[in-house]
Amino acid sequence: MVKNLKKQESVKLDISEKNVEKHITQLKEAKPRKFVQTIEAGVNLMGINFKQTNNRIGFDVVLPHGFKKDPKTVLFGSNPNFIETVRGAFNKVITAEEIPNLDKKTLKHLAKEYDLFFAEPATLTIVGKYLGQTLAPRGKMPKPCPPNMPAVKVLTANFSKTVTVSNKKGNSLPVLHFPIGKEDMPLKDLTANFLAIYNKLLPLLPGNTQNLKSIYLKTTMGPIQYIFKR
Repeated sequence: MVKNLKKQESVKLDISEKNVEKHITQLKEAKPRKFVQTIEAGVNLMGINFKQTNNRIGFDVVLPHGFKKDPKTVLFGSNPNFIETVRGAFNKVITAEEIPNLDKKTLKHLAKEYDLFFAEPATLTIVGKYLGQTLAPRGKMPKPCPPNMPAVKVLTANFSKTVTVSNKKGNSLPVLHFPIGKEDMPLKDLTANFLAIYNKLLPLLPGNTQNLKSIYLKTTMGPIQYIFKR
C-alpha cells in the first residue's frame, strides 16, 4: 500500500475510456526519468472481510496488449519423441532421469533464472515429488505441456500478456496492486489493459462498486492520479 499520501477531496466514479485516458495522459506528461517506468494501478477495497480466506481475491488476466519480455522456459520430459517434438519451444530441457539428481542450489537457480515451466504429463508426478517444495512457493509449478510446438507457443505468448491480481498472500490487505504496461506504450493500449483488469475484478466483488474505496494510477517513481476516491 502506498503510504504518506496527501489528503485529497473525493473523486467521483468514472471508469469510462475517456476518463482513464485523461489520467494516464497526465502520468505520461510528468517529469521523465532515466528509464522507462511501469504504469501501475491500485484498488483499495472496503466492506469485505479478507480474514475469511474465501473472500480473498486472486485471478489472472490475459491483457489485450502485452508488455513483458518473452519468458525463459523449461521443459521436464521423459519420452524422447515427445521432447524432440517440442524442444524448439524451450530454452532448457531437463529429463526425468536428471530430476532426482538436481541439488537445492541448482533448483533455486532454475526458479530464479527461468519464468515458465512445463512438464510432459508423464513426468508431473516426479516433478512434484522432487521440485514441488522449491517451485510451488514461487508460483512456478510446471503446467502440462501440449504435444506440439504451436500450442506451446500460444501458452508462452499468453504468459507475456498475463497479469496476476491478488491479495491472497501475506496479510491479505484490502488493496490490489497490478501493472498495466510501460509508459512508452500507446495511450489506447494502456487504457485497454486497465479496463480489461477492472472489468474482470468488478463482478468478483460482492457489493460491486460499493466495495471500491479508491482507484488510482501511478508510474514507478511518479505521483498518484486518483480515478476514484470516496
